[in-house]
Amino acid sequence: MRMNVAVIGAGLAGAAAARVLKANGHDVSLFDKGRGVGGRMSSRRAQTPAGALRFNHGAQYVTAQSDSFTALLTDAAAAGAAQTWDGRLVSIDRGGNQADLRGGGRWIGMPSMNGLVKHALAGLNIHTQRRATKLIGEPGSWTIKFEDGSSEGPFERIALTLPPEQLIDFLARSDGDFAPLIAAAKHVEIAPCWTVMAALDQPFDPGFDGAKLLGGAVRWMALTATTAPVGVVLQASPDWSTAFLEDEPESVAKALCEEVFVRFGMPEPVWRTAHRWRYAMVTEAVGSPTQIDDSGSVGVAGDWRLGGKAESAWLSGEALGKALSG
Repeated sequence: MRMNVAVIGAGLAGAAAARVLKANGHDVSLFDKGRGVGGRMSSRRAQTPAGALRFNHGAQYVTAQSDSFTALLTDAAAAGAAQTWDGRLVSIDRGGNQADLRGGGRWIGMPSMNGLVKHALAGLNIHTQRRATKLIGEPGSWTIKFEDGSSEGPFERIALTLPPEQLIDFLARSDGDFAPLIAAAKHVEIAPCWTVMAALDQPFDPGFDGAKLLGGAVRWMALTATTAPVGVVLQASPDWSTAFLEDEPESVAKALCEEVFVRFGMPEPVWRTAHRWRYAMVTEAVGSPTQIDDSGSVGVAGDWRLGGKAESAWLSGEALGKALSG
């Protein structure tokens, strides 16, 4: 039976769910609150005094073990939307001891990380800047209400790929009984992450392209280049991000840039800004890929179901698409 299905959230989980649903012959519409797609695989373009730069300020790269996600990456690479990343990746402790980060098969989206998500969403019906607030109606005939007062529907099936806290609020406001979905989401723990983007107008080479840093406020540091203009991404540790969650972006940017100046001699940025990811790193996942409500008409997916990797989001979304297709 052909159904009208809505997917809320246009990140990797939403893309995977939508692709499966469409492949099974359903009419699919995606809605996302952002100006663009990608979720935490989004990127930002900025005109800075050092020049135009593009920052991957969410996920820095992805890896794949499953056939399904590997197939997506391979297909995206053939289309110019992804490529392998052979950057100099290291781990550095507080004492300055450095070791190469093990592992391979790292991929990046092209021309930035959200290029991979855009490729996954190709050919789908996507509506951005539509913040969904609740469902009204009943199983098999759901209408989505949006923050601007508009609505869409009816839909026979709803796929939700929201972060746990947003999902809980959304379902609590909605018609219907979603107690089991809410209960599972409440057990998930996700840490925040402050991310700083900085531009340098002079060369800078700390001896790596990406580094996992231990013992300070900055947990991850990556460079777009070593010759000017240089774009630098700094991601704070979960503990530091939690402690300074409500600080002003400029004070966060100043603090993290000062730390990497002390550790690596990074020049003073000519431009910098900070972005707060409230839901960044999954520290305790549900452990199953998806969950459907008792009516079989509303289901949930996301990396928080399986773990914090991009591949987890993809596999969870695929499982949701299959569960709602029957």
